[in-house]
Amino acid sequence: MDPDAAEVISPHLLTGETILWCGRPRDTTALRRRAIFIVIVGVAALALRATAPDSALADRAYANSIVLAVLVVVLIAEAMVFHAYLSATFYAVTNQRVIIVSGLRDRQPVAILLDRLNTPMFRLRRRGAGVEIRANAPTAMLDFFVPFTNPSVPNHWGDRPECYWLIGLEDARRVYDLIVESAHKLP
Repeated sequence: MDPDAAEVISPHLLTGETILWCGRPRDTTALRRRAIFIVIVGVAALALRATAPDSALADRAYANSIVLAVLVVVLIAEAMVFHAYLSATFYAVTNQRVIIVSGLRDRQPVAILLDRLNTPMFRLRRRGAGVEIRANAPTAMLDFFVPFTNPSVPNHWGDRPECYWLIGLEDARRVYDLIVESAHKLP
């Protein structure tokens, strides 16, 4: 158990609730993917800027390089916001709930009751270095990520189903198994 996470989570516990596991995002795969994408777009912008054989193509390459440079700045800003959310996020699995405490300015808790996982309303699955808890509601844009938003808690843009992500876990399999086991122990 991460002592910093336990300190942040403890004030949000209900009466009779005990922490079974707590932690914070550690895996930086998502940040590395963002960095690689930013480098590729940045190199493309520099290549367009450097290679221009004739004047018509040079004008076009210059305009495209400016657009790509703006895109690189936006991608860097989004990666910084993403990292800020990850560094201010704490997760816990208790005997009653899965708790996510996150936020840029003031940390707000969100929780999903484990007994909701015992109904067809929600499904739980492990995805890479994370665990996803999602409402069973059909939607066309099920896995659409909204930039500049908290990646762990649901955003309320449109008619998206309720979804919670525990991302960047060191041992996602163990956390997933603990959630399943704790949900099955509930009456």
